Order: sequence, then structure tokens, then C-alpha cells
Amino acid sequence: MNQTRSTALRPVSQKYLILAIVAVAVVVLLITWFGIRKSRSDGFHLLVMQGTAFTEALAQASQSAINAETFYDRLVQRRSTDLVITLLSDPTPPTYPRLAAFAQSHDLDGIFIFKADSSLQIGCNDDGSPLRPPRFVEDEVKGLIANPEDRFVLLNDEDEKTGEKVQYYLEITSRLDKVFVLVSDAQTYSDALQQTGIGVLAQKMAGEPGVEYILYQTTKGIVFASREVSNLLAIDSDPFLKSALDSDSIVSRIYTYQGKDVLELVRPFASKRYPFGLFRVGLSLHGYYTISHGFDRQMIILSIALFLLVVVALMYVNSRRQSLQISRQYSDIKTTTDRIFDQMKVGVVAIDDSGFVRLTNDSFTRTLGLDSPVGKRWTDLMRTDQLGLQTFLAGDATSDEVEVSGKFGDSDKVLMVARSKIMYEDSNRRAVVMVVYNVTRFREYEREMTRRQRLTEMGNLAAGVAHEIRNPLNTISIAAQRLSSEFAPKENTEQYQEFTQKIRSETKRLNDIITRFLSLTREESKRHGRISLSAQIQDFISFVGAEAQRITLQIKADVPSDLFVSGDKDELQQVFLNLYNNSKEALSGKAGVIQISARRRDGKVRITFSDSGPGVTAEIRANIFAPYFTTKESGTGLGLSTVYRIIGDMGGDIRLVESELGGANFEITLPAAV
Repeated sequence: MNQTRSTALRPVSQKYLILAIVAVAVVVLLITWFGIRKSRSDGFHLLVMQGTAFTEALAQASQSAINAETFYDRLVQRRSTDLVITLLSDPTPPTYPRLAAFAQSHDLDGIFIFKADSSLQIGCNDDGSPLRPPRFVEDEVKGLIANPEDRFVLLNDEDEKTGEKVQYYLEITSRLDKVFVLVSDAQTYSDALQQTGIGVLAQKMAGEPGVEYILYQTTKGIVFASREVSNLLAIDSDPFLKSALDSDSIVSRIYTYQGKDVLELVRPFASKRYPFGLFRVGLSLHGYYTISHGFDRQMIILSIALFLLVVVALMYVNSRRQSLQISRQYSDIKTTTDRIFDQMKVGVVAIDDSGFVRLTNDSFTRTLGLDSPVGKRWTDLMRTDQLGLQTFLAGDATSDEVEVSGKFGDSDKVLMVARSKIMYEDSNRRAVVMVVYNVTRFREYEREMTRRQRLTEMGNLAAGVAHEIRNPLNTISIAAQRLSSEFAPKENTEQYQEFTQKIRSETKRLNDIITRFLSLTREESKRHGRISLSAQIQDFISFVGAEAQRITLQIKADVPSDLFVSGDKDELQQVFLNLYNNSKEALSGKAGVIQISARRRDGKVRITFSDSGPGVTAEIRANIFAPYFTTKESGTGLGLSTVYRIIGDMGGDIRLVESELGGANFEITLPAAV
């Protein structure tokens, strides 16, 4: 062993050192190349994500701008409708002075009233002088009369002489006999649209850094653009744009615009005001290229530095290997010793004469549930003398063994403790070493073997006397039946039949008890098969559902559909029925809950069957699965014994654990079926 270690620690030859340096160079080169590619890919992906978010924000803001325009139109329509209603409510015929006064009081430039035949009834401006509307307004009046479904029309115009904005509001009455035209100043309306319009919005957003252009394009052409654009293909001439029309998301590409590359993002867009088309956003790639080239230079410089550092490290390691030979041998020996000590299955602890813990291994801390006990006082770790250290120190014996039981960590355990007193060679000081064996499972095996041995003995006894008991029972039953049918007296017949029926029912009950007793140890050929646990429990709940509902007993189940076990379905059903009856009798007619859950863990299926009853006291837990052990006046004590036998035959285990519901909680572990 020493010779092999010495050979392995020889300095690396010049030849292998050069090969190692070349290999490092190749690895660093590959890492640099992949790093640069990854950086560029991630940077471009981030740019696409930012551009997508920007384009989506543009589309949402555009929709809001369109909604704002619609909102302004609704405000104008609501105000104008109120004015029309006011005019209609006036019973006197309209005159020029009255219309002029109305126009002045409501800030109108003029009012026109048309008849149902589209002829002008009356029209004037705000000073009362007669006035006739423009030709296009009359045409709109005719169109509204011909098609009155829309009820109103809003027109915007610009005076050719003054350049002022004029708005015409046309509304047909509900009787379709008149059309009112209200003329007002549209400058405020026009200014509002310019502030919130979609074109203005595009102009503003195009001012963001890195945005080359924003435009809205349909198959007929460009509707609006953020700046003067040129050399942009029509949608029908660009296959990418044609496919974008059919897309339901934002698509992107690298596009050459005015001699430079841009990232173009395209989003389909449609509204009631604008025809279906595409938002096209061009983002500059100048910043992306600048950052990418800068990162490439950094990666190259870092790779060169890393390569030089690795070369220096290789040369340093090669020069130091020989000097570390003795140190490594010592470290290997110590590490092996520590590993053996920590991996021992028994716990070891050393306590000095001052009562402080000086040495432990992992098994000891796990067994006793302690956290970093080294350096702490023993009496602070163990509040009670569970391991009997004080008693041992007070005695004269230098070593002994003792078995202790109690709660250690988070569970009850049985420990075999070997204690020894040792003396230091260089002083009169002494210490105590304790070796702790966790024999909890061995004691459980012993109890289980004792229980099984008792079942076997009782089974042998039952098999020997079963026929001797059943023959007289059959004779008694037959005799009672004959007495009931052939020898009934003429007087007190009802009472006679009641007595004979009682004899027959009691003999039947005694025969059932013998049958259940024999089932504890009977070796029969079982029809084992693959059982779906979820289906089995659902069948059980359906079977007892009516009774459970009648006695207000709620049954909840949480069992995945992919859990399977191997066994006999009838016997597994008997297990659930016995546990159900046990919970039902524990509740004594009170309302309660039964919770059934199952999970797969480490190749086994763990089933919990818990109830909200009074639970099981600590005094009777140890005997709960023993035959004929019962706390009920009319119980036989065979129900849980039968459950224990069935689960054992299926290769599983059952035990009583703590319940979240406060009552009994049986935990069943069965091998999982493939």
C-alpha cells in the first residue's frame, strides 16, 4: 500500500505536463467559444423580449387611444342628444330668434331642422340669420333618413376661409319625422384627439432611444408612421409580413432598413376605427452589437488569464506533490479512522471527569436525538438519568451492561448500554465510555415471535378440539330445531318458540366464534392477486356507506389511483371492515370522522386508518393485537388479531401510531405490487 501511494505521488514528467497544458488550452478555448455564443444568444433573446414587451405596450396604448377617441365621440353625442331633447320638448314652433337664443345659451354656432323628406324646415346661425348647411351635411341627412338605424352622425370639417374646426351633429327623432343638425366649434375636440390619437402616440413612442421606426400598415398601404419611411415592402410583397397577418402573437426578424440591421417586431392589430393590419416596430441593433463585442473581448481576456493561472497552478502542484506525500498518508489514515468511527452502527460517547462530552460518533447522536453534543455538559444534554451514568459513577464496578427504555429523540426506543470507566495514564483523571446499541427492533421481533408462537399454539389447540366442540353444537342446534317444529306444546307456544330460537342463535354465535378463532392460524390457499387499493377502498366505503350515514360517521379517503398491492381482496376487505367496526364501537354512537390515506414510499405502500374517537391508552397498546384481548363487554378480542394475521400473511406490518384526529391511528405497510 505504501509503495503504491509513493509511486502515485511522484512528480509529473515534462511530457505529461505539456499534454496537460495543451488539454487545458483546448478546454479553455471551447469554454470561451461556447461562452461567447451563449452570451450572444442570451443578449439577443433579451432584446427580443424587451422589444416584444415594447410592441405589446404600443398595441395596448393604441387600443387605449382608440377608446379615448370613442369616449370623446360619446361625450359629444350625449350632450347633443340632451340638446335635441330640449328642442323637442318645446311645444312652440321653432323660429329664428328662438333658435338663435338657444344656440347662444348652449355655445352652438348654428341649428338646422330637416323634415322627413330631407327638406330644410329652418336653419340659422347663433345671431339669428338664416343659414343653409354645406352640401355634404345635406347628403348625410338624406343618408340618415334612408338608414335611421344609427340614429346619429358626427361630422368634422374645417372652414376653408378661416381654417376653424367645425363639428356637425346629426340626429333623427324617434318618430323619424325630423333630423336635427347642431353646429359647434370643434377646436377643443380636435385638440383632444391630437393629444390622445394613435398617430401622436406612435410619434411619442418612436422618440424612445433605440427605436428606428413605428408604423401601422395594412394590405392597402401605410396608415401612419412615426417618421418618413422608405424602401419598406408592401405586405403582399413580403412573405414574412403575410404570415404575420395570420399569427396570433408577436413575431420578429432581423431586417435591413436604410443600410443597417434592425430588429423588427410585427404584431397583428385591429379595431373598429382602423382596418386590420400590422404594427411594425424597428429597434436598432447598434447597442446590442456594442455590448456583444465588449463581452467577447472580456471573455477572451478572461480566458487567457484563466489559462495562464491554470498553467501556473499545474506547475505549482507538480512541484508540491512530493512534499505532500507524508502529509497525505497521514490524512488518509486519519480520514479512514474517522470514517470507520462515524459509520459504526453502535453509538459511542466519551465523558471526562468534569462531566463534559469529549467524543461521539454519528450513530450516538442519531440514536439519542442530540445536536452537536461535543463540548457540552452531560447533565445539560440529558435532563434525566436515562442512561444511568450517575448511578454507574457512584458504584464500584468498572464496567457493566444495562438495558434502558424511554423516549430518545422523537420516538420510544430500547437501548442496550455498555458502560466502562477508564483511567488516563499520565494522571489520576478518569473518564467514562459508553457504547449504545439500539435494540428496539430486536425487542419488537421478540414480541412478534412470542405473539406468533402463541397464535400457533392456540391454533393447534383449536384444531384439536374444533370438531369435538362443533359436533355437540350441531346436535344441540338440530335438537332445538326439532323441538321447535315437532314438539311444540299447546300452551305457551310463543314463549316456547322464543326459548328454542334462543338456543339456536346462541349455538350459531358460538360456532362463529370458533370459526373466527380458527381463522387466526388456519393455513389455507389464498387467491392472491394484484389489487387496486383505490378501487378496494371505494368498494369498502360503498359497502358501509349507508350505515355510516345513519350513525353520522363521515369517511374520507385520499388514495392515489396508481397504488397496487398483492393479496386476497376478500381478506383485505375484512381488514378494513374490522378496523371500521373498531372505530364505530369506540365512538359509541357519537358523530365522528374516519380518515383513510395511502402513499407509496421506498417500494412499499403505507396505509393509515385513523378515527376521531377517544383513542387507545398507553396501558393497553402493547396487548391490542393479542387474541381475546378486549376492553368491550361483549367483544371477543379476535377482530384486531385477525387483522394482524391477515396483514402478516400478505408480507406486511401493522402498528398503532399517533393520530392527528386524536383517536386511534393504525398504520399498515404492505409490499407494493408491480
